[in-house]
Amino acid sequence: MKTANRRESPRIDVQLRCHITSPAAWLQSAAFTENISRCGVLIGLGGEAAGVPPRVGQILTVEIDLPADHGFGQKCIHCQGTVVRVAQPEDRGVRVALRVNYMDFRSVHDRLRMLEAIQPIVQSRMA
Repeated sequence: MKTANRRESPRIDVQLRCHITSPAAWLQSAAFTENISRCGVLIGLGGEAAGVPPRVGQILTVEIDLPADHGFGQKCIHCQGTVVRVAQPEDRGVRVALRVNYMDFRSVHDRLRMLEAIQPIVQSRMA
């Protein structure tokens, strides 16, 4: 029996650097998209850098760096999503599938200002 493809939107296999900005404990994690669509994102987290993997149902806020376009400056996709699947293959780090709840395009400079503003809060919680 063949399984039906239940995707609402086509996905694009693309590897882009991304930053998990919330919860704050994930700030230092190395992460890359594996594929992305209008409704979801599959993120690969670095092995040891990822720490404790997120739980299904947890909400993550992610900033995905877009390739630079010098006419418009560096942009990123700011999105918030709900974790729908977590996988830990032996040969790779953690893979997290998100159902996107909210997506917006922003300047990278906005993200840097936001990270600078919350850095003291993160450091106080991690101390």
